[in-house]
Amino acid sequence: MTIETRFLPPVSTQHAVMRHAILAQLQSAGVKRVTTVIAPAGYGKTSLASQWFASLRDEGFRVAWLALDQEHGDAVVFLRLLLDAVSSTLSEDAPSADGGMAAASLLAMLATRLRKASSPVVLFLDDYHFAQTDETEAIVARLVVDRTLDHVKLVLISRTPPRFPVSALRLRGELKQINIADLGFSDCETAELFAGQSADLTREQLAELNKRTEGWVVALQMVRLLIAENKDSNALLSSFGGSSAEMGTYLSEQVFSNLPADIQDFLIKTSPFPAVCRSLLETVFQSSDFANLIGRLNEYALPIAILGGEFGWVRYHPVFNAFLKDEASRRGVLTSPLLEKAAHWFQTHGDLDAAVRHALMSGNANLAADIVEMSGGWRRVYVSSRGETNLFNAILSNVALIDLARFPLTTLGLAVVSAKAGQLDAANHYMEIAECAASASLPRYLCDLRVVRALMALYFDEQVSSEDLAGLESDLANAANSELVYRALGLNMLCYNYLQRSELDRALHYGHVAIRVFRDAGADFGAVHLYAHIGQAAYLGGDCASALEYYDTIIDEVQTNIGKGSDLDALGQVLKAELLVMRGDFVGANDILSWALPHLERHDAWFDVLAAGFIGQQILSRLTGSAMASHGLMDRARPVAKRRGFSRLMRLIDGERALLLVQGGDVDQAIRYAEANGFGKVTIRSAVDNDLATHLRGTTPALLWTRIYLASGDVGLARETFEWLLAQQGRKPHVVRAIELALIDILLLAAEGNMSLLGVRLADLLLNFPLEDYRSLVLIEGGPLIRLLLDCANSSGFSPVLRSRLQAMLSCSEMGQALPDVAPQPASANALDALTERELAVMQLLSEGFSNKEIGRKLSLSDNTIKFHLRNIFTKLHVTTRTAAVTAARSLGILA
Repeated sequence: MTIETRFLPPVSTQHAVMRHAILAQLQSAGVKRVTTVIAPAGYGKTSLASQWFASLRDEGFRVAWLALDQEHGDAVVFLRLLLDAVSSTLSEDAPSADGGMAAASLLAMLATRLRKASSPVVLFLDDYHFAQTDETEAIVARLVVDRTLDHVKLVLISRTPPRFPVSALRLRGELKQINIADLGFSDCETAELFAGQSADLTREQLAELNKRTEGWVVALQMVRLLIAENKDSNALLSSFGGSSAEMGTYLSEQVFSNLPADIQDFLIKTSPFPAVCRSLLETVFQSSDFANLIGRLNEYALPIAILGGEFGWVRYHPVFNAFLKDEASRRGVLTSPLLEKAAHWFQTHGDLDAAVRHALMSGNANLAADIVEMSGGWRRVYVSSRGETNLFNAILSNVALIDLARFPLTTLGLAVVSAKAGQLDAANHYMEIAECAASASLPRYLCDLRVVRALMALYFDEQVSSEDLAGLESDLANAANSELVYRALGLNMLCYNYLQRSELDRALHYGHVAIRVFRDAGADFGAVHLYAHIGQAAYLGGDCASALEYYDTIIDEVQTNIGKGSDLDALGQVLKAELLVMRGDFVGANDILSWALPHLERHDAWFDVLAAGFIGQQILSRLTGSAMASHGLMDRARPVAKRRGFSRLMRLIDGERALLLVQGGDVDQAIRYAEANGFGKVTIRSAVDNDLATHLRGTTPALLWTRIYLASGDVGLARETFEWLLAQQGRKPHVVRAIELALIDILLLAAEGNMSLLGVRLADLLLNFPLEDYRSLVLIEGGPLIRLLLDCANSSGFSPVLRSRLQAMLSCSEMGQALPDVAPQPASANALDALTERELAVMQLLSEGFSNKEIGRKLSLSDNTIKFHLRNIFTKLHVTTRTAAVTAARSLGILA
């Protein structure tokens, strides 16, 4: 439970016997990659491991103790505990992972954090058997086989051995096994346990006792307790026999029956709880006298553990607790009402996880749902840095026992959590239940329904109606709706949906306000998501510098607080890669897309991010690879779109494939493909399909057929289609689309022979748009357009300033890329005089085939300085590529 002290061994009240022999074994062997301590209950596994833990800590090892329970059999819960323990052990001030993260992302984040350790880290996993599922076993196995984590040592304390293969570890000498034969007390240790007893036992008696108990520690401890009560030791030692299980039952009964009646009653009534403290007991039993009995337990040396923490938690030994529960059942003690009261106590103290757990243990699943409902329902998904999806996962595990119609807010939470997990059918099911449940008192829940419906639309890739958007804005304007998480999510949805409509200023406004509200609510994880929306708004609006800053904010915050390689990290990286591709930084973009886009295809992402990654990778492939590679990427992306149910993404892919065929010269095949895949002639005049404000990326039917007609030589029909498209737009296209439209217009003017107007359009393009940030829009059109632009810029009436800007924009040398087949422009004869001494030195090394980095090393200059000199050289020589620069320099005698 969250109130407990974690990552340290429990402090036992039992008489401690130092296990010198086993500790010496462990010390001699050294800390292995995996050490297993395997034995049934009561063999002192935890006691031994606690002593070793203390010894290693004294030696300077980084150590953490993880007390596992059944809930940790869930891979996500298990990984979160490991992450928290590692962060605590490494003294990292990093919050826990986001509640919506998949197990694979959490595992990657855990490995990343562990690799930061500069010295060995030893993780003790106590009661590993409670969490031993196929999922958790696979996680531990992955950690063990990762050779980059050889400094991470695992100690598995369990009743059952691990099921993952250990033979490779054994062969490498990296496995140490402690079992029953090792854990059983020796005669000397038994003598130490009984030292100081009022009833003296002979060495022979102790040896016999140790033999008959097989060194079972809990049995020896219980015999010690009985002897402390001045029992006849000889009679006692001869009175029992049989298996270890029988001994445990016998000794539990004997210990219990000799306790005072009030202590017996206390133990019976408190047995249903995983752990108890005085404050909890006062609330549950409404008696301070009863609660005060917890302080007397130490008087009887009972098998309990002190867990500490703010409230002073106490937990019974599992063997002893099992006996107490059986005894409570035999006596007819009603445990459900006690557990329900405990659930309310945890709810009051803000530990909702424990509150829901106790409610479910009581058998009252409706109480668990009500606790979540009263705490905000769906809002709990967003309230912290990692969210509280565990609450809803617990509810989902018991959903058949819950009357969901009574708990609309909790049911909305089930819809949200299901959508985040990619279970869209389940999300839709719970959404319908919540809407029906809220219908009886619709005004009360209308705001909640509206904001969650908007969120569902994002995951279902559906458009929110204008009426719902207006209603959402009206809801937020109402002072009564002041709860921060609700307001933050509502503002988030407004930001996203205005982005989808190309209302970029409104998207930026709502995005920035949403970030502030999320921060005020302490939901930093929710705030980080907003940078993806406002980053796209800035990118599409022509402000690439701000967009890059927003994307870097996502990446930096996520890598710092969650870890590299997580879903959010990949999301920010993919959006950044799209921008880098547009700028012409193909190397940087490729490094990102090679891992981040496949990651998002497998994990949590919505349409926009996948569309950005797909478009970026398509441009990258076409400018640096081949048409075949581009078709292969489409083949990979289409099943992803189909699996996610993203019809817009499938349509985007189909449009880009048809466009690729046109630009490759296969017009007939492009027409056949367009007709067969929703881009036929009948869609050319479809206002919905050609609304550029809602199609942020990719082609539309009218754009595609403009290019088809132009490639077929039907310039008049191409112009007619293009002008119709422009006339239909009710909103000004965003910057990326506006540049594309301007370039198509230039191609049409060239085909029409209107070169004077073409020059005007080119000048307007260079004056009104930051083409340096979107240069790939020009490059992707290919060599003919680039030659056309350069010819126009070199005409006598064209502005020299704009000509220089065009040439600088087309220079991609710093990215190490060659432009499409473009003939170099003639350099002036006085270029030799124009080049500085430093530029001549750079030019000489360039001609010898050295890369930018190599030139920089030879001249003791930075990469950026070399790029600066190369841009100047290209401008002076009137070229756009490294090869053309060398050719021009040789023709002018600059180079030998």
